[in-house]
Amino acid sequence: MRYPSDTNRCAWCGGTLLQRNLGRQRRTCSQLCRQALWRFAVPHAPTPTNLKPRRFAYADPPYPGKAHYYPESSEVDHEALIAGMNDNFPDGWALSTSAGAMRQILPLCPADIRVCAWIKAARPHPTAPIISSWEPLIIRTGTHNKRVDRAATKDSLIAQGRYRAHPNAMIGMKPPQFAVWLFQLLGMATGDEFHDLFPGSGAITRAWHLYTTGKSNPPSPPIPLNLHARKKK
Repeated sequence: MRYPSDTNRCAWCGGTLLQRNLGRQRRTCSQLCRQALWRFAVPHAPTPTNLKPRRFAYADPPYPGKAHYYPESSEVDHEALIAGMNDNFPDGWALSTSAGAMRQILPLCPADIRVCAWIKAARPHPTAPIISSWEPLIIRTGTHNKRVDRAATKDSLIAQGRYRAHPNAMIGMKPPQFAVWLFQLLGMATGDEFHDLFPGSGAITRAWHLYTTGKSNPPSPPIPLNLHARKKK
């Protein structure tokens, strides 16, 4: 995962800017990067109504039975993952999973969760009798989590899938619209602490940095907290 850390790096792909680009005070190394950065649009976060920063987490692990799509090829212990988020993030957390895994995942969750729906573009499948076009997002907000003053957020989102122009685009990555929807569902605001437990492409971390600071070039993300155990292959 690459993130630019100085003015000599492209604000999108992290590549080195040429001297002619530096002379023109450009932030990106090419027209493609400039357009991709502009399309990765994220609004500004609301002003917090509480003085104490809160801690939130988002987990987007390999979905049950889908670990073979990733280099680790090992299943995630969702029971340990959910228990760890309950203990370490009482202000709120969110978990992405698949519609087919709901029967397995929901019994592991506390009673006060809510299931939201991300309706995405359906991918053609030559043999599947039913094509999946949505993914559940399980959220939990703490009882003492005072939400920021803003309009109500819907529990469903219609947005396209993978943002293929992202320099680290990969299977399962979420678009910027999904990231903003996630932040709003949890009531997150500037000054809050956010942990992306499975950073993957880094798109959610980039969106959070842009959402709270307005800067498009986030620093290197912290090492994710080890709240989950991986099962054997």
